[in-house]
Amino acid sequence: MKTTYIGILLAGILGLSSCSMVGDIDDIKPYYKMESDNVVYNSESAESVLRGVYKSWRTFNVSTFRPYMSILSGTTASKGGGLTGGQEFVTNSIQADNIALSNIYQGTYLTINTANNLIKLMERGDAKGMPEQRVKEIIAECKFHRSLAHFQILRHFGYFFDLNSPYGIVLRNTPFEGTETATRASVQDSYTFILEDLDYAIANAATNSTHHYYITQTSAKALKAKVLLHMGKMAEAEQLAKEVIEEANNYGYKLENTFKSLFENGYESTEALFSTYTHGSLEVVSDLVSRTTYSEYTKRLADNLVNGETDGDLTTGQGYDFRFYFMFNPNSAGPLGNGKYPYASNGAGKHNTQMILRLGEIYLVHAEAAAHNKNYVAARESLQSIASRAGYANDYASTLSDNQLLSFIFKHKTLELFSENGEDWFDFVRYYKAGNIGLGDIKSTIKSESQLVLPIPQVALAGNKELAPNPL
Repeated sequence: MKTTYIGILLAGILGLSSCSMVGDIDDIKPYYKMESDNVVYNSESAESVLRGVYKSWRTFNVSTFRPYMSILSGTTASKGGGLTGGQEFVTNSIQADNIALSNIYQGTYLTINTANNLIKLMERGDAKGMPEQRVKEIIAECKFHRSLAHFQILRHFGYFFDLNSPYGIVLRNTPFEGTETATRASVQDSYTFILEDLDYAIANAATNSTHHYYITQTSAKALKAKVLLHMGKMAEAEQLAKEVIEEANNYGYKLENTFKSLFENGYESTEALFSTYTHGSLEVVSDLVSRTTYSEYTKRLADNLVNGETDGDLTTGQGYDFRFYFMFNPNSAGPLGNGKYPYASNGAGKHNTQMILRLGEIYLVHAEAAAHNKNYVAARESLQSIASRAGYANDYASTLSDNQLLSFIFKHKTLELFSENGEDWFDFVRYYKAGNIGLGDIKSTIKSESQLVLPIPQVALAGNKELAPNPL
């Protein structure tokens, strides 16, 4: 009898959480391989495999890549050189054989494959006795994960900012073993694939959940609004983000009253649209953010936004944006040296989580899209909601001119989300391509447009002869 998929999935996840997947392409085959006989046979077994899909987001290869991206953008700086391969991100000179690059590429495709495996089993009816509605919900959850993972790979390794570019990504909608060759889809086709999955999730996922580490229709709508923003479809992004904001409270989502409580509440936060679940000292999420500190760029930004002067006091926090000070204030930083990830080294507690998608971000997606659409009243309203929570005056957004608005939305989003999901880097790329920021305005080591897209990892190129590298 074949080895069960659950056993392979757990072995792969445990292996990923403790070591790199870098190596000969044959070495990664067990992580991708699926043996499908007698795997899902009832509701309980289906739910068990689904939990494996969720767990894939907190594997070592995926969860530890966040600090690399904030170093790449210049919103944080490396502390003590503790990130393996991190110096290439410091200098914006990443090479195809970089170990962290290989980890995130293969780790994210593992998420795609675990989702594809379960979709196949559910569609062929293996979950005997499971209500049809729940079958659809599980498929919808898997398609959300598949869309998010493809979106992440596209933003890291594709020309996500150019719908006419042929340099999209390899799309996977069926299980694979890691040895199949495939060409890259165009950027437009990549986005089309992602949106189709999200539309299914919007139509078929659960309407709400008491646990914010599970996917709902609202989560899918929020991600779609974010995807549309990256595509430059501002009118659609504005409308969908507005819908999410207006409907959020009906389904148990709302902004936290304080920025601090967002991270203290962790995966129980009302603001979390999707966050990683953790439990005890075994089900933890690894993060290397303790090996970073603030950059001079973020320090200046946090200082200048408050009173417009260089009067900030790092000891008291006076004169600094609260979100910056909260991140690095010794009184709130916690064992890992920062406020956003305040958990102890054993990982215990609900705050040992990573916010992958949250409502505060959707307010800023709405603000940016509305500003592009010259709907300045709506843009100011959403920006004000986020600024007020950070301690700015209740009329703050009204003091910004129409011409200033986009720039200040960018600045607030940087301080709101840096060190979370690489949004600071992707926003920099998008704003640069739109002509709203200079290439070297944040970091002097960014000198060429070729540095705006990460190279396809060498291990992926070696295993897929049809995979074209990114142009130099």
